[in-house]
Amino acid sequence: MPEGIISVSPERTIKLQYGAEGKEETVLWEYIRQAHALQTSFNAEGGITDQKLLNLERYAIRDLVDDFIERNGIDAREGVFEEVKLGKQCPHCGKLALKRYAQGLSEPSSVPIMPMYACTECKGQSYFLTDEYLDVLIKKHKDMFEPGELEELSKNEQTFIKEVKEYIIRVFAAKKVLNIK
Repeated sequence: MPEGIISVSPERTIKLQYGAEGKEETVLWEYIRQAHALQTSFNAEGGITDQKLLNLERYAIRDLVDDFIERNGIDAREGVFEEVKLGKQCPHCGKLALKRYAQGLSEPSSVPIMPMYACTECKGQSYFLTDEYLDVLIKKHKDMFEPGELEELSKNEQTFIKEVKEYIIRVFAAKKVLNIK
């Protein structure tokens, strides 16, 4: 049974850290207003691997967390809350001072699809796209692709994902938003 540590911030964000298949994973559940929560999954270095906007009309956020723990068979014990930090330097100033845009949002419509960051030192904007996140994003939004592109995806998934990532890099470069490496 995987072991985990669950903690709650003063802002009522719930964090679960656990080991799965030899990897450390972290999941956050953050309130956005009273009716929504943002569930964000992170890898060991703090890169986002998935994020979901959840409707809380019939649930409390703790119910979602307890359900996740039960579905994944995690033995969770209480711990002290610490923010999830991306272990990367700001591409503008080089400091380890990156903060996710999604932290502390007040509107569900404000949640960025792309994992965006702002430097708390220089205020520079940047993004960090993990291969896992891009894979989930593509699979969730297959309706955005043409039939020929979907055929290419089914033939060679890795090549297709690499091409989409290169396209995203070009789009953000044109907007002068830097990629975190």
